[in-house]
Amino acid sequence: MKAYTYLKTRRENQTLWAEIHNPPVNFLIMDVLEELHELVNAVKNDDSIRVFILTGGREDSYIMHFSIHELLMLTTHLKKLYLHIAVKSRISSAVLKYMTTFTNWLMDLSPWYERFILKQAKKMRPYSMGMFLWMQMQRLYLAIERMNKITIAAINGPCNGGGTEISACFDFRFMVGDQGFTMGQPECLLNIVPGGGGTQRLPRLIGRSKALELMLKGNQITPAEAKNYGLLTDIFDKKDFHKKLQDFADLMSKRPPVAVDAIKRSVLEGMNTTLRHGLSIELEQSVRCFDTKDTQRAMEKYIEYIESNILTFDYENATTKEIVALLNRTSHMMEHVKFFDGFKGE
Repeated sequence: MKAYTYLKTRRENQTLWAEIHNPPVNFLIMDVLEELHELVNAVKNDDSIRVFILTGGREDSYIMHFSIHELLMLTTHLKKLYLHIAVKSRISSAVLKYMTTFTNWLMDLSPWYERFILKQAKKMRPYSMGMFLWMQMQRLYLAIERMNKITIAAINGPCNGGGTEISACFDFRFMVGDQGFTMGQPECLLNIVPGGGGTQRLPRLIGRSKALELMLKGNQITPAEAKNYGLLTDIFDKKDFHKKLQDFADLMSKRPPVAVDAIKRSVLEGMNTTLRHGLSIELEQSVRCFDTKDTQRAMEKYIEYIESNILTFDYENATTKEIVALLNRTSHMMEHVKFFDGFKGE
């Protein structure tokens, strides 16, 4: 991996850890977003990496929130593009929304077009940073969400605003729970919306009612409360945090990469459409999985396991406890991919 200004990376087995280093408390800034987008695209194309973890590289610091200095600049920069006038009319506001939606759709279809748009938006940054900020943020967060790896947000410090929003893009979120750290979405208290996708991803993640409560109250919640909301996967003590996450990542790295990507695509694309079309997406990805060497090898090996362990078992003379123990052993073998030599991404 190349050297970055705000990011440090390290490999542990098939996991890549990315650490944010932006003193003093890891504020998100546009340059961090740009570097992280470049890293995510590189990881996406590296078949040796199965799990991607984002964490804070400074002691007890994850992502405090987005830089208020950069957000304050938007109050004048957006006026240079006359966007404040556009949103006051229903017609021009609708045109703006459909233009940005269409642009995002085109960028979804073509990586070249995405690079072109981001490059043009960056050229405008000295004059008006608004469009570059939103385009860069949206494309990065979509890239994380759609990544063909298992992704984990390792929240090792306070997490607010933009920190909460970027974490919502990851498959799993773990947080240190014994240091008094809190999470929140306090933008409302500054008279702004959670503009990094918070108003869209949080309702999808934790439900409309809880998302509105979190955003409208703007208060801080504890890791235990965040877990109860469904915002966190789990919480660990600081001393165990790294080991617990690495153990989890090592287990997840044994998951077949084609199925991981197929499941994520089915969920992400399917949840934004009708059930009828969602089932078609699921069918598409199912066919894709069956057309792989990994699927054939795994099923053949599993059949061998069944024939030698399940079909030879004396069910008539076995106790219920023995039958349950056999099924549990089988589940453990499958979970840890112990009945064959693992998935190769083929």
